[in-house]
Amino acid sequence: MSRFIDIAGNPPPEGASVETIAAPDGAPLRAAFFPTANARGTVLLVTGWAEFIEKYFETVRDLQSRGLNVAMIDWRGQGLSDRERARDAKWRDFFDVLKEDLKDFHEAHVKPRFAGPYVLMTHSMGGMPALKLLAEGYDGFARAVLCSPMTRLFPEVQNKVLAFAASTACTFGFACNQTAPAKDLSEGFDGNILTSDKSRYNRFRDLKLAEPEAAPTAPTFGWVDAAMKASAEIHAPGALEDVKIPVLIVSAGSEQLIDGADHETIASASEMISLELIPGALHEIMMERDAIRALYFKAFDEFAAPVFKNGAIAS
Repeated sequence: MSRFIDIAGNPPPEGASVETIAAPDGAPLRAAFFPTANARGTVLLVTGWAEFIEKYFETVRDLQSRGLNVAMIDWRGQGLSDRERARDAKWRDFFDVLKEDLKDFHEAHVKPRFAGPYVLMTHSMGGMPALKLLAEGYDGFARAVLCSPMTRLFPEVQNKVLAFAASTACTFGFACNQTAPAKDLSEGFDGNILTSDKSRYNRFRDLKLAEPEAAPTAPTFGWVDAAMKASAEIHAPGALEDVKIPVLIVSAGSEQLIDGADHETIASASEMISLELIPGALHEIMMERDAIRALYFKAFDEFAAPVFKNGAIAS
């Protein structure tokens, strides 16, 4: 567990270290730390579903070049983190478990190692436990940037149908069954709905082929049921009224994987949440072509610079 997945052309960023930490319930989770000399702050970067730390080495370097430390964790159930407790967890509360993992990682492992101010950066699924944590009034971060957050999987009607199907499957004991046949890890770039950048797409494909167990190939009914429950919770009236820190949602203009239109609904639920739309971007904005990534980091720089030491971020 305490190692990096190695492929050609994707070396660990400078100063990288990897270790196994214990989650609040004792589950072993893989964490990585990327220090920067004379750092002006720290970014806690968390991934989406079926992703893992090595996919974000390029993004880590982008953040280090801005004078920032970076800390990452593999969510339980993916990467090189724990599997057994992910399966044994009560699926209906799975995103509450992830929320507590995120909070504990920050408080018990990131803060003692890296100085603040702290900014949270998430992708896709990682935005859900982040929003649940912030909705409780947690203010351990100065700001949060949620990239393509998975606030709702599908438009409302489809969501209701899927929620019923997943709940029924769980009721009859199929929570750990996959919702679809496993995808081929060697699936090619053409026709994908994640990124328009072939080299970045292929890099993650090669990482998955190097460590096939690191990336789940299809969600389970239990995971879908938990995602639906968590989504309903953050959409409840008043659910986001206690958010205490500024939050920026960065939404993909050509989103096809999740319900990107829902980001406007979430942003309108709290005066602390703002929305930035990046035209032409597919779901994985941080893995997109250079021009789109530049727009993402421009939005990040403008939003986060006021909290970091010495003012503006050098990009």
